[in-house]
Amino acid sequence: MKRFIGLAAAAFGVAALLAPTIVGQTQATSASVPIPPNAVALEGLPTVRVDSAQSNTTRRVLNETKSMKGRLVVKILDGQYYWASRDNRRLRLEASGPFTYLSSEPGNYIRFTRIDDKVAYVEHVDTALGSVTWWGELQVVVGR
Repeated sequence: MKRFIGLAAAAFGVAALLAPTIVGQTQATSASVPIPPNAVALEGLPTVRVDSAQSNTTRRVLNETKSMKGRLVVKILDGQYYWASRDNRRLRLEASGPFTYLSSEPGNYIRFTRIDDKVAYVEHVDTALGSVTWWGELQVVVGR
């Protein structure tokens, strides 16, 4: 019972930490974000980083230096997606409702959706004892 209460408290804590990020955003549109055929990369700069573990969760707003350090880069080569900022892991593309997902393995994914005239993304990576999640805005790079 103590473990259940601890997990519930942790879930509530994560929701409370993320609430400022969610409040004020408008709803995503009903279709996933299409990636044009001439796209060569997806790039994002995170504005928020959330580190979660069993014992605590930390939410940090990133300055420019830390944002650049956590930059998201996905290269598109011959119709295949590669997570360039994560050891060039090959990614699978899937769409579900308003979200587009790129995933390499369970617990490691990029999810993005259109919010107004921008594309917001979440980059999530499971670690040995927790997870790290970055939140930011995604840019589609075409035909360089």
